[in-house]
Amino acid sequence: MKRLSAFLFHRRWALAFAVLLTSGCGDGKTSDTYSVSGNITYDGKPLPRGNIMFSPDASANNKGPGAIAEIKDGKYQTLPEKGVTGGSYVLTINGYDGVPIPSGEGGMNEMGKPLFQSYDTKVDLPKEDTQHDIEVPKQK
Repeated sequence: MKRLSAFLFHRRWALAFAVLLTSGCGDGKTSDTYSVSGNITYDGKPLPRGNIMFSPDASANNKGPGAIAEIKDGKYQTLPEKGVTGGSYVLTINGYDGVPIPSGEGGMNEMGKPLFQSYDTKVDLPKEDTQHDIEVPKQK
């Protein structure tokens, strides 16, 4: 079961990364993309490690680019040139305990063990650099 979960997790992120690479490949202008930063907490504490993905919400007719940011010590920030255009986005958050664990063939996974299953939420972002804080609810 763990192997299947890991496979699905990595497959989901590989697909998301491919979508992000192909979205927003227009004329290269960055003046219409904005940086998003903020704090992410889980169980009332800053999320030690993780990542957050911003996917344009197609159901709300948002065709803007997506973005990914690393979470470290509860903080994240997208790069302005790899940011969002504002409007409705689906956020996917993956959180880890930040305690490195062996990851096969002598490597180390710096993220550590997952704290929860991927958490999805929708948000409307402004058309400007912004801060958006998130509390990931404790899962049963």
